[in-house]
Amino acid sequence: MTQDHDEQQPRRAPDGPTGAGPAGAGPAGEDPADDVPPPVDTTRRVASDALAVGLGYLASFAYPLVSLPLLARVFGVEDLGRFMFALAVLQLVVQFTDFGFGMSALRRIAIARTRAERSRVAFATLAATAGLWLVASAVLMLVVLIVPGLHDQWPIYLIGLLLIGVGAMYPKWLLQGTGRVKAFALLTAVSRLVALVLLVFTVNSADDDWLAMTWQQFPLALSAVSSWVIILWWWKDVHVVRPRASETLEALRDSTPMFFSNVASIIMGSANSVVLGVVSSPTAVAYFSAAERFGNAARGVMRGVVDAMLPRMTRGHSEGPGTSSLQRMILIGIMSAYVVAGLCLVIFAPMVVPWYLGADMAPAAGVTQLVGIALAIGGVETALMLKATAEHRFRLVARFALIGACEHLVLLFVTGSLWGAHGIGCAMIVTETLMGVLYARDALRRRRGKREARDAAPSEQADVAQVDPSHT
Repeated sequence: MTQDHDEQQPRRAPDGPTGAGPAGAGPAGEDPADDVPPPVDTTRRVASDALAVGLGYLASFAYPLVSLPLLARVFGVEDLGRFMFALAVLQLVVQFTDFGFGMSALRRIAIARTRAERSRVAFATLAATAGLWLVASAVLMLVVLIVPGLHDQWPIYLIGLLLIGVGAMYPKWLLQGTGRVKAFALLTAVSRLVALVLLVFTVNSADDDWLAMTWQQFPLALSAVSSWVIILWWWKDVHVVRPRASETLEALRDSTPMFFSNVASIIMGSANSVVLGVVSSPTAVAYFSAAERFGNAARGVMRGVVDAMLPRMTRGHSEGPGTSSLQRMILIGIMSAYVVAGLCLVIFAPMVVPWYLGADMAPAAGVTQLVGIALAIGGVETALMLKATAEHRFRLVARFALIGACEHLVLLFVTGSLWGAHGIGCAMIVTETLMGVLYARDALRRRRGKREARDAAPSEQADVAQVDPSHT
């Protein structure tokens, strides 16, 4: 059976030098000690890393889970809705700046064999990220200054953009690709907890929205600065190189299909609140954003786990069928975690939301249940998309993402204008179901094709034996 056009085996790093060597190495090549093989994956190591990342993200989500009721009481429903709208708009910049590097660069780092190769990949990715951030920031600030409804909030947009620019340099793909999973989890958790303490002690009224925005974007910025200090001066996993224009363009080209995949995440994530703010009211945005925070807490934890599993899935794909049981365990674990998280939201939202956010936010409970249903269904899409990404089937991922994005965008305007926050929750369920069906159909088709190829192999050998008896 032939592979999909966009599927190819991971490229092996060249044996010769791939770039400037480390300090002290001769220009002709790398220090032999620089050739470091990837870590050996075992079931115990995979489970340990997944647990570490999950716990790290869970600790980091103390920030949104504590900040949400605090801001709801300090700002009030309407001002909270305006603040959440600003966060949603800025999240579009975050997603655009990421451009899919979280997957594509992670995959390239995972298969890199030398420090020089990792360094080239890392700094080309950073250069591409910086360029994208500059473009997105200039466009957004122009829109904020032109649109009357946003003009009075320009300081919080500016603060958010500056901190996003620093945070965009956070090399989570480098930490995960080099096996620094526990360090990544620790940095994520500590930075969030620091920001939470600062939020609690400094935000006391609606006039402190600029401080709330500062602490909202502060964790990634702190993680970015601290991680690069550790990487360059302690671990020395990479060394500083000047990225060539060709390498930066290659990073963009390699990640472009994953960017189109990210479009679905943007539309099914940040665009929900943005569209709702356009077609409905700040109150509806507040209800939906509160409900979405609960879903995002679970998605954030699982996104970290999924990213940590990508190098394992990638290496398993390149090493052959012997690792299929490990891959199967990873996929089943991801799907099961999504189902459990979604059911928890459905069951406990009516009790938890009014107590947690206050009586004024009680209507958000029903929306939270809808978000929980969508979360439970979304595990199928997430697991099968991880498998396709590990197989370098970026074009398939992008194609499915564009289908889901177009469908979801249409639904947002229709359901949001008709039923407000509840309508957006229903749109999420429909889109997650569609994406799961697309990936499941593709998985079944490929599995059937492999089975037919295996069944055809013995008959072809028998035909050869009949034509040439000496073959037996």
